[in-house]
Amino acid sequence: MAFLILEFEMPYFKFASTSKQVSLKDVFGNDPDTLMVWLHTHITRNSRAQSQPIVRVAFRKVIASGVSEQIVYRDAPITALGQLRIGSVWKDGFCRSQAAFGDATEFEVNFSESGWRHTSFQQTRDQPYDWACYPLHYQRDKNQFLVFDLKGGGRLVVPCLEFFYRCYGRSAEIKRVLTTYPWHGAKEPHLSKLYAELDDLDDGDQKWRVKLKMRLVLDDVLLLAHAKYEDYTERVLRGIYSQIEADHDTRYSPEVFLKIRPWHQGKATLKVRGIQLNNGSFLALQIIGCSDPEGKAIERDREELQKFDGIDIDGRGGDDPPSGQVRRFRKTPLIVDLTGSEEPDHGVGSTEILDTEFVVVGKRRVVIDVRRNRVKSGARQRGGRGVTSPAVVSGGDPYGSGKGVGQASINAKQVMESNGMLRDMWNAMLYLQRQNPTRIQSVAWFTFESEFCTDSEPEVIGLTPFKDDDESVNTETRNWLYLDVDSKVFRGVLIARLRVDMRNVFIVEIERRTRQMKDVDGATKESEEKLKGLVFTLDDEQAIGKWLTELLCDIQKVRGIVQKISGKIPGNALTFSHKSSGNDEIVCQAMVVNALGKMGISLD
Repeated sequence: MAFLILEFEMPYFKFASTSKQVSLKDVFGNDPDTLMVWLHTHITRNSRAQSQPIVRVAFRKVIASGVSEQIVYRDAPITALGQLRIGSVWKDGFCRSQAAFGDATEFEVNFSESGWRHTSFQQTRDQPYDWACYPLHYQRDKNQFLVFDLKGGGRLVVPCLEFFYRCYGRSAEIKRVLTTYPWHGAKEPHLSKLYAELDDLDDGDQKWRVKLKMRLVLDDVLLLAHAKYEDYTERVLRGIYSQIEADHDTRYSPEVFLKIRPWHQGKATLKVRGIQLNNGSFLALQIIGCSDPEGKAIERDREELQKFDGIDIDGRGGDDPPSGQVRRFRKTPLIVDLTGSEEPDHGVGSTEILDTEFVVVGKRRVVIDVRRNRVKSGARQRGGRGVTSPAVVSGGDPYGSGKGVGQASINAKQVMESNGMLRDMWNAMLYLQRQNPTRIQSVAWFTFESEFCTDSEPEVIGLTPFKDDDESVNTETRNWLYLDVDSKVFRGVLIARLRVDMRNVFIVEIERRTRQMKDVDGATKESEEKLKGLVFTLDDEQAIGKWLTELLCDIQKVRGIVQKISGKIPGNALTFSHKSSGNDEIVCQAMVVNALGKMGISLD
């Protein structure tokens, strides 16, 4: 791809260190340079491993003053794009750091056909942007971008391949299949790779029913449900391979610059990181998350699973299938080499590789899992326990054997947008009250000044300092009172009351400190400390004010470890953990349901 580079002054980037255990030796070979991913450009077929198309990736060299003007191109299997995120910096085949594009920003957009269009720098009719901060413009540049008009003026500009990889399901398998196989009319069409046959007749009237193939992950179901039941989504997905087939049939155009479309219509929210352009426009170089489309409830199943009870589902893969065709390894090597030049061997296990998490913005779509009986541990398939996976893995279709290449299961863990555990729990209580108005009569918060109040904006009770002369309190306990020790900001405690089936149930949540932790990319991000919640009923609710004073004092003394004090509550009291469910429509839904269940209250 010969492009004429224009004159410009390259921007300077700040980089955050990161560490991954995934090596891409096939992509970088013995290149000694430090390279930053600049853009994913076009797709072409892979002559060595035909079931995983190649993506041409544009890099710039990282130098002391930032990045150089020189573009360097490397070929990578499409299943590796989740590792080769725009802005990631690579040396010796490993990701070493990530360009800091600032905080994530949410944009309200319209996915309907009137709300977006495609553009490229070859299309001079488009209003030019000021790309000085992230120059991409070359003569004859055909790289495709989605452009969304924004309400307040300006546009959101998204690289098509970034939108494709991040928004079309959570597994790399879906992207591989959509770009490798036709939808209909072939020996191995899309349908045979994505959908398993339902166990009984599907009428589709009350809910959409989808049974996933084994190599997919649970959170792929939303895209595939729409493709099964909505003609628009099917046309969009079918059109991806049609573009590839049409361009490859053209003698002078082996390079396919995909025009990716939103796969559903209607309003949506995109959460992105990137660079501000002129005229209020924004270049989204990384998609962090997106809202779910509204629609019917989805009944989700997947072929050949041993257990699938709808409680412990996290969307990241599955359990060992009884057939023995594929198994997940119990041990993975410290370094995994992801290759695109070989297909995996037949009959080998699956090694999971995690891409960057994907955030569901707002309310999650209703998904109901088919429940299956758990299989006794003795019935688990042979060979998985204690076996270490191969050091070289591939995301393609199995072919041949004896190469020593394992199968890669590559996916992005789907998470829900959080406002902090305390606020998420309160929002979940309000949500459940709206969903169950006849069961949950009211949700209220308590302070000593306002007593019980049903305002939607909750208030917390601030903890109070210990007496200076109290020698029984050590420094660790004194400091625990503060969210920030230096600024002396006290923690708050939420006292919530849910009136359920004419009974009062109380839930206590404590504000958490934020802390730094490493994500799957090795980048540092904020998380919250782990604390259990407390749920109880009272024998004498009239004395709640006096009793809460004692409870708050006890919480301080035990540094929020509420399991140490639950036995002192004059009533029925239990603690609960904050464990999410794959069926949550909003953050903490399952946690509130779990807390109520501790008091003998069952919500569907």
